[in-house]
Amino acid sequence: MADIKSNLIEVEHNQTTCTDCSIRRLALFHGVPEDQLSWTQTFRSCQYTISARKEIYRESVLSDFMFTVYHGWFAIYKTLGNGKRQILRIALPGDMLGFQSDLEAPMSHSAISLTDAVLCAFPRHEMPDLLRKNLSVAKRLTELNARDMNICQNRLLTIGQQSAIERIAFCCCELFFRMKAIYSEQQCDDIFFPLSQEDIGDATGLTKIHVNRTLKAMREKGLMEISSKCLKIHDIDALSKLGNFDPATVLTYRLY
Repeated sequence: MADIKSNLIEVEHNQTTCTDCSIRRLALFHGVPEDQLSWTQTFRSCQYTISARKEIYRESVLSDFMFTVYHGWFAIYKTLGNGKRQILRIALPGDMLGFQSDLEAPMSHSAISLTDAVLCAFPRHEMPDLLRKNLSVAKRLTELNARDMNICQNRLLTIGQQSAIERIAFCCCELFFRMKAIYSEQQCDDIFFPLSQEDIGDATGLTKIHVNRTLKAMREKGLMEISSKCLKIHDIDALSKLGNFDPATVLTYRLY
């Protein structure tokens, strides 16, 4: 079994501070007063870079850290005994990786980078202390988990009850609207899209062949197309209706 820790390369110079973080409005420390950011930063171990298609932690193995995605895409997944993989969610900049119900237990899932990426690492054993001492962080973690639960519940409904073309429509709409929210590109009809057809299949419960045929049909219908790691949507209203997708699904709401 390969050493996962060797996949993480510490950033040696000019690590981004929490005060200067360009994605803080999306992340765990959103809502922390400016005068407290230097204190919350003490809980961050460092920043790491990781190459595409590398694991950051593995199911059933202890992990020393939780992470915030600073840059890049990740897939969170579980693997069955027969080797089949189910992607549970896609993590984008600002998202938290590695949080689970039992912070002292081995990981309940795995995470792999889909692109070259940068992560902010937080020692797992220090997180309870951070949450106890800073209600802003605890509140934000609750908000982020509530959003992720909403997305996952809707995706479960889609996988369990909808057709192949409806599943892929939902998946692409979700990622399209999340990326638009991150980069504030309201008028853009395309996004960077590093998922392979195998990734799409593992996220939607479809075979690679079925995904290929369905994407061809969606292109011929004038709905969308994926080419050269780019998702271009031709008719977002029709695609959203097909996937029974509500853009509000991906929003993060203030708890109070």
